[in-house]
Amino acid sequence: MSRHQLTTAITFASAALCGAALLQVGSISDAQAQGMPGAGGQPGGMPTPAAGTSSDGVAEQAPKKLGALPTTPVLPPPKGSRKKLQVFSLDGYFRFRHDWLKQLDLGFTDVESLGGAPFPNPLACRGTSSAGSCKNSYSTANTRLRLEPIFHIDERSSVHMQVDVLDNITLGATPFGYSANGGAGDLPINSIDGNQDAPQAGTNNLADSIVVKRAWAEIDAPIGILKFGRMPWHWGMGIVANGGGADPIHGGYNLDADFGDTVDRLSFSTKIPGMNLNAGIAMDWGNTGPNSALVGEQAGYGRQAWDLDDADDLGQWLLMISNMDSPTRVADKIANGESVLNYGAFLAYITRDNVQQDVMIGETPPPESYANRDMTTYTPDLWVKYAKGKFDVEAEATYIIGSLKAPDLGIADSIKIRQFGGVARMNYRLMDDDLRLTQEVGFASGDQWDNEVQGRTHVSGAVSLGPGDNTLERFVFDPAYHVDLIFFRELLGGVSNAVYSKSSFQYELTSKFKVRGAGILSAAHRPVATPGNSTLYGLELDADIGYENDGFFAGISYGILLPFAALDHPVGSAFPFGPNTSNGGDAATAQTIQTRLMLQF
Repeated sequence: MSRHQLTTAITFASAALCGAALLQVGSISDAQAQGMPGAGGQPGGMPTPAAGTSSDGVAEQAPKKLGALPTTPVLPPPKGSRKKLQVFSLDGYFRFRHDWLKQLDLGFTDVESLGGAPFPNPLACRGTSSAGSCKNSYSTANTRLRLEPIFHIDERSSVHMQVDVLDNITLGATPFGYSANGGAGDLPINSIDGNQDAPQAGTNNLADSIVVKRAWAEIDAPIGILKFGRMPWHWGMGIVANGGGADPIHGGYNLDADFGDTVDRLSFSTKIPGMNLNAGIAMDWGNTGPNSALVGEQAGYGRQAWDLDDADDLGQWLLMISNMDSPTRVADKIANGESVLNYGAFLAYITRDNVQQDVMIGETPPPESYANRDMTTYTPDLWVKYAKGKFDVEAEATYIIGSLKAPDLGIADSIKIRQFGGVARMNYRLMDDDLRLTQEVGFASGDQWDNEVQGRTHVSGAVSLGPGDNTLERFVFDPAYHVDLIFFRELLGGVSNAVYSKSSFQYELTSKFKVRGAGILSAAHRPVATPGNSTLYGLELDADIGYENDGFFAGISYGILLPFAALDHPVGSAFPFGPNTSNGGDAATAQTIQTRLMLQF
C-alpha cells in the first residue's frame, strides 16, 4: 500500500470512528439513511415473498418524522437499562432441492485430448466401466439450512450473522465410515449401510456441517450509518455485485441461490442535506495474501495472526451515491398513481502491486515467489429504475477499465483491461396484476480466444492472451444472477461473451399457485471464441409451476436447451474436432427437471 493509500485509509477510518462516537449524542431525527440498490429478478420456479422479509444487512427505511429537539445534552442510559432493550431476531430458510440433468455434455466426450465437452460426463460414460450402462444423466439432491440472526443492542445498533448448516450437502454423500481419502473401505457392510455421518472438512467432505459465512455490525448514528465486518455486497440488478439473497429494492428472497458476494468492509453512508440522495464510501480488504497463521510463523508471538506483507495486498475503495425508495414506499407511490424514479452509481478503485505464488499451508513462501502485477482498475456502474402504473423498466451497465503486468508469464507489454456488461428488463402487468409479461436483454463482452480446452465452455476455464493481443475483454455476470436453468447457469457458469433476449411470463392461477414460462435466445459476442466458431448458442425453453403459502414453497421446473452451431464440434482438418477424433458433430439437446421444497421463516 502506498503512502497516499495509507493516508486515505487512516483518514477514512478516523472519520468512521468519529461517526460511531456521535452515537452517544441524542438524535434529532428518527429518519434512517436509505440502503444501496439491490437485486434483480427471481429465476423461474422461485418464490417471491412479500416485502418485509429479512435482508442481508440492508436497513429498511424508517418513517420520516422529526423528534423533539433536546434542550439539554442527552446522556447514555444506565448500563442496566440498555440491556433491557436488547432484542434477538432470527430469519432464514430451509430448502430441499432435487435436480435431474440429462445430457449436459451435449453428447460430447469430456477428454482433454479430444477437445473436451461443456459439462463432465457421468462416470459410467467414461470409457469402459463395470458400474452399468451409460445413461448420460445425473440425479442429485441437496439441502441447506440458512440462519440469519440479528442482535439488536439498542434502537440504533445491531450485530448481524449468516450461518449455513449442511450447506449444499449432497444427500447420501457422507455414509457412515466413508473417508474422502480412502473411499468407503473394504467392509461389505459399507455397501448397504444407509446411515450418514456429519460432514467434516478434510475427512469425508470439503466443508464442515456448520459454516459461519458473515458477521458484521451496523450503527445508525445521527449523521449516517456505519458498518464494519464481513458482510454481503449487493448493488443494482446484481450483475456485478450480488449478495445471493434478499432483494432490498423489490422485496423477496432468492431461495435458490448458490453464490453470494461477501466482502470484508468498513463503510459509512449518509443522506446529503437538502437532497433525496444517499452518499457512501467504503474500504475493502480484498486480498491480503498469506498471514502468519497460514504459514505457521506466529508460534510464540501471541494468538493474533498478522498479514505477512503489505506488498501483495489487494485493496478496493468505493464511492457510492443513490436515490432509492424502500419497497413499501414504491408500492405506495404506484398505488397513488405516482411515478417512481430511482437510480444509483458507484465507482470502484482496485489496486495490487504484487501477487504471491506457490503459497502452501504451513510453509513460508520464499521471497522469489513474488510476481509483479502493478494492477489498477476503475469500475463505474450505473443503475436506474422507472415505474408507473402497470409498467416498470430497470437497467444496469458497468465498464471495467485498467491495466496490469505479468512479466513472470513472459508478457513484456502492459496488459489492458476493457470489459463491459449490461442488462435491461421491462415488466408489464395486466388482468388485475395476475399476469406479468417480462422482456429482458443482456450483454457481456468476450475475448477472441477459446478456453484452454476448446470444447469446455465454463468461465472457470483459463483464457490466455494470443499472439499480438494485450487486452482482456471477457466480462462475466455475477453467478448469483440467474437467467435460465441450463445454458448460462450450468454450461457457461454466468453470462459471458454473450448477448441474450429473454421473454417470459408469470400467471397467478390462484393466490397460492403460479405458473411461469420463459424463452431465452442467446448468441456470442465473439463467435471465434465458441467451440463451433459460430454466432448462435441456442434456444432454451423453461417452465414451472409453484405453490406458496405462509413461507412454504413447493415447485417443479422443466428446461430444455436446443443448441445451435456455436455449441457444435465441427469436423474438419483443424484440431481438436478433426477427422481423427471421435468427438465431432452436432451438439445434442440437454434437459433438466428440478424440484424445490423450501420453508422460509
